[in-house]
Amino acid sequence: MILGWMRQLTEEARRTSERTADAALRLAAHRLSGLTALQVGAFVEARSEFETILRLYDPSQHRPPPVHYVHDPKISALPYLAVILWILGYPEQARAWSVAALQYAEVLNQANLTAHVRVYGGAGLAELLRDTAAVRGHADAIIELADQHSLHYFRLSGLILRGWVMAQEGVGEAGLALMRQSAAERLALGVGWYQIRYLCMLAATHLQAGAAEEGLAVIAQATDLVARNNDHMWEAELHRLEGELRSAQGASPADVEFCFAQALATARDQSAKSFELRAAISLARLRRAQGKYPEARALLAPVYGWFSEGFETRDLKEAKALLDELS
Repeated sequence: MILGWMRQLTEEARRTSERTADAALRLAAHRLSGLTALQVGAFVEARSEFETILRLYDPSQHRPPPVHYVHDPKISALPYLAVILWILGYPEQARAWSVAALQYAEVLNQANLTAHVRVYGGAGLAELLRDTAAVRGHADAIIELADQHSLHYFRLSGLILRGWVMAQEGVGEAGLALMRQSAAERLALGVGWYQIRYLCMLAATHLQAGAAEEGLAVIAQATDLVARNNDHMWEAELHRLEGELRSAQGASPADVEFCFAQALATARDQSAKSFELRAAISLARLRRAQGKYPEARALLAPVYGWFSEGFETRDLKEAKALLDELS
């Protein structure tokens, strides 16, 4: 329903911009199209739409007056490009877009936009990179901004991120409680955007805490949101995490493998190389546990070999260590 409305709005904006030659409306149409593509997991298309905004954007013509900065198309494109580039397998380019987004937020100097950039282009990317220190810095800044400017929506995101950091740093129960409470409050507001990612983080934190059953309940909640909102952005990760949780619960190797295979197929369909790498690592570890070393290496090696940057990131380091072990 939401997706259909977004597509209809995008098409109306595109048609109107062509009829009226309205440049601002044209950029708005690209923004809506990019967000729609991102939601359905069409990451290559989403990248193209947001990069088109940056290519067309002229601050002398397209930057609105300060009171309307929330509609600035460039500040919408930059943070999402950071996330998209990571998903597509370009972590260093993703970091560059994150820096650009934060710098541009300083130029506009508007609390709501700064919080938006820190949530998605800052903490959003840092969490995917598994950079706990960076997430902590962004979470603290988001909460401080929200408290100063009554930004309740962004404050809830900041609290989820803070809870995740607490859990990573050993304060597991308190971190989980904060994540659960804030995610529930966010959902009660009717917010769907990025909710599935936060549920992925919550499920993964339950996995770390050895609470597989609770983690699977969170995955079920997220899967319901996928069906309800047609939101496939994090679908590969949901399948992978379900496999990890089922494995921890003692499910059969066949059931676990099915989840990992779904994650791998989804990531490949979406050209989501970073999700494909994670799924390949999980499946290769399962193969290793079964004593199938050649199969595990044959699965993981080509995925790892595709990457041309980001070899110091945790995912790629783990992949390289696993490949060395399988040699």
